[in-house]
Amino acid sequence: MNTKKKITAIAAAAPQQVAAHDAGDISLHASRLSLALEGKNILRDISFSLPAQGINVLIGPSGAGKSTLLRCLNMLHTQWQGDLQIMGRDVRKWPDSEDGLRRTIGLIAQKPTLFPCSIQQNIVFGLSRKDRNHMPENRIKKVLKQAALWDEVKNRLHDQAATLSVGQQQRLCIARALMLSPNMLLLDEPTASLDPRSRQFIEASLLELSENMPVLCVTHDIEQAKRLGGKIIFMCDGRLIESGDSKLFFKHPNRIESREFLRWSVCDCS
Repeated sequence: MNTKKKITAIAAAAPQQVAAHDAGDISLHASRLSLALEGKNILRDISFSLPAQGINVLIGPSGAGKSTLLRCLNMLHTQWQGDLQIMGRDVRKWPDSEDGLRRTIGLIAQKPTLFPCSIQQNIVFGLSRKDRNHMPENRIKKVLKQAALWDEVKNRLHDQAATLSVGQQQRLCIARALMLSPNMLLLDEPTASLDPRSRQFIEASLLELSENMPVLCVTHDIEQAKRLGGKIIFMCDGRLIESGDSKLFFKHPNRIESREFLRWSVCDCS
């Protein structure tokens, strides 16, 4: 099946997959999450849950707080108030501290971040020295396949990572996060600066990964949000305005703020 057909086929099934989980099948639960920075309220009483698997798409206008929310979820921001639990555990009491939490929650930034070394060394960079030295090749092959990159780099693993295209670099960052065996993935506009072909590869990869873990993806691209499907979370002015099944959200949004955003890509929620 080609990439475009694969995206369409998986996306068509995604909303039903998310809806199939019962209330007890929750991987992340945030309750009244709030954050103020330099006297400005960035997040305001955000409450939502993510099921144990499936795609979740976070949308909203620029400055809505989407990227800040992701950074709170894996404790890059720690000043927030409220309650946040991952797999039933309070993140502030995580057994292995914040570093251990970030192994559980992989965060992929909008701009690829590479280390000045080979493709293979980048993939294993987050592992301990012992694990890096004894990492089986089939494990590296697996994460590269999951990131839809294996066929393009299998004969050049010892080349410098900087020789990859920007789209390949972003998929390499996904493979590096997967090497740590995370329980969920957070992505902050991972295809914002990529060409359509690279965007297709990454969308297909995210949909496949979401079959076994929750994936939360921030995007400013409404058409991409429709393609990914699953659950939509709409934020504006630091507030969660509406969330639910993507097909219902795009056909019949409940809130006037949602309708305004879908029509104009802006809204007045302040």
